[in-house]
Amino acid sequence: MSYEFNTESQVFEFPNPYKVENLASIISGGLMLLAGTWVMFDVRGRLAHGPDLSVFGVVAISIILLLLGILLLARAFTQLRYFFGRNRPDSLAPLLANDKDGDSVDARHYKETLRQNAILLKEPTGPLNGLLYSWMPRLIFAPWVIQSSAQTQFYNFLSLAATLISFLFCWLVFGQSAANAWIGLVYGAFTFFQIMRPMVTQTNTTTGPIKETANIGITSLIILIVLAVLGPVVLGLFASHLPQIDNLSINGVVLITLLCALLACAVFGLALKNQLQPIPQVIGAARVVDTVTMNAHPNKMLEELDRILMEKWFSRIPNRKYTRRSPIIEGQQGQFTAEIFEESQPCPQAGRVAEGLKHALASKEFFWLTCLTALAFVLVVSGTLVAVILTRALLAGEAIWTNIALTCSLFGVGMYCYRAAHVLWGRFDFVSKLMWVDIQGSFETASVQMGNQISGNLQTNKKVINIESMSLRVWVSEIDTVIFGRNSPRQLTGMRGLQTDAEELAQSLKIFAEQNSMVVAPTSAKDIERAEKIGMMNKVLADPVAALAKENKQLPDNTAKEQAQLAAVMEKIKSAVACRACGVPVDVDASFCGECGTRVAVE
Repeated sequence: MSYEFNTESQVFEFPNPYKVENLASIISGGLMLLAGTWVMFDVRGRLAHGPDLSVFGVVAISIILLLLGILLLARAFTQLRYFFGRNRPDSLAPLLANDKDGDSVDARHYKETLRQNAILLKEPTGPLNGLLYSWMPRLIFAPWVIQSSAQTQFYNFLSLAATLISFLFCWLVFGQSAANAWIGLVYGAFTFFQIMRPMVTQTNTTTGPIKETANIGITSLIILIVLAVLGPVVLGLFASHLPQIDNLSINGVVLITLLCALLACAVFGLALKNQLQPIPQVIGAARVVDTVTMNAHPNKMLEELDRILMEKWFSRIPNRKYTRRSPIIEGQQGQFTAEIFEESQPCPQAGRVAEGLKHALASKEFFWLTCLTALAFVLVVSGTLVAVILTRALLAGEAIWTNIALTCSLFGVGMYCYRAAHVLWGRFDFVSKLMWVDIQGSFETASVQMGNQISGNLQTNKKVINIESMSLRVWVSEIDTVIFGRNSPRQLTGMRGLQTDAEELAQSLKIFAEQNSMVVAPTSAKDIERAEKIGMMNKVLADPVAALAKENKQLPDNTAKEQAQLAAVMEKIKSAVACRACGVPVDVDASFCGECGTRVAVE
């Protein structure tokens, strides 16, 4: 969809919602790019004197820093401008062409929502969700992206908390033995494979919630309890038989990783909580039911409805047509149905986007989201510094496993925070109108004749469709929808009935139907002019002398002269005789027939 510009309206000049995120991404990405470049220049001397494994390791670390820095910068540069075409956001249902009839499952869902006068909310299931929704009652009214992300982060937080408690208990009880390093390795492997790896797995977060959930189920919880209670005993039995791996101890790294991940989940949870809106005070749709009688094809009602809805287009942007069903009239009598279901162009709600860092920190809605982005920035920058220290240790031949584990942990949790915040920064709220008109009735065909059928010179005859007490139902509702990302689907979050709009639309259609004419009559200026001439000729043919005498008193001299000439011609035509051979009228003073040449008999 190309960007469309209209100087008459700036309603689609959207503010950039990613300003705060772009600022953090540009600074952290730039630091990573500088760090990677500096490390690469620093190792050039060692590489010239003879390459070894440590030099190749440093080069690999510099390349990774350059890659991550470029990716962060590329994402920030992509989001520097936020264009939004008039076909955005996505429609609630598949669109119909202007000249096509059709319907869809999504359209029927929203029509049923209007009919039921209520929004269907998905009921949470499971014991953990029951606990979560008891703490946050307003969560049930939140968009599904918010609910799903909140459920996931609550589950992750509980899993990380259980792992941290188990790890601390095992470490404090058995942390001074010879198997101390094995505690960190066991819990580190468990934390990575069961918790961190699912949390940082890359998915398309621009179209949905953060769905990565720590793989902690009943079996994993049992393992955590066994490790916490029986782990020290088991390690005590086998401590003398285990190899010494003090240089591989990562207990501190595991502790820092768990604490950072817990902090990230907690801040993300607070940011989600501040995204919750107050409980809606009004939910529903305005409905008007009326009966209409008309003597015309019911499709004329849809044509008038199209004209009315066109006048209500928002900012001259056509409505989004989801359902259209034209009436089918077959036979002398029967039943018919017709309907139109449309949505006006969604308009962005004001004040729902952070205009900058200062506004984000001052706003309750964006404060914790800004803190989550800041946490991601701190973790990524810290990981960059540890990576630089890692290159120094690698070149000096020192122990590097702790630095490697810490670098990976900081980068992993930092990138997870960036991705989690990105989903919430992309929130946009819209308001629009849903309009549904449903028509049902029965018809009978009839023939109507107008004019004096015996002595009149002008009659009209028309076949009409008679519809008595047709049911007309109109629903109009103002709806609130939300998206998380420019290309993500919209979700209905609020609905308010517009009774005045519904009554006005129904009344306009009823007046049009009752005033619909069933008589064929001249309408254009040419029709009226020709009708006047026909009437004049009828008068002249009936009584030329009286018609001329009457008209000469009312018409100008030129017109009277033309009338006199026309009367003379008509009198001549009336006195004409017919040819005996071909039957063509012949003037009384003619000797031969102009058509066949036969001599005219002289009386």
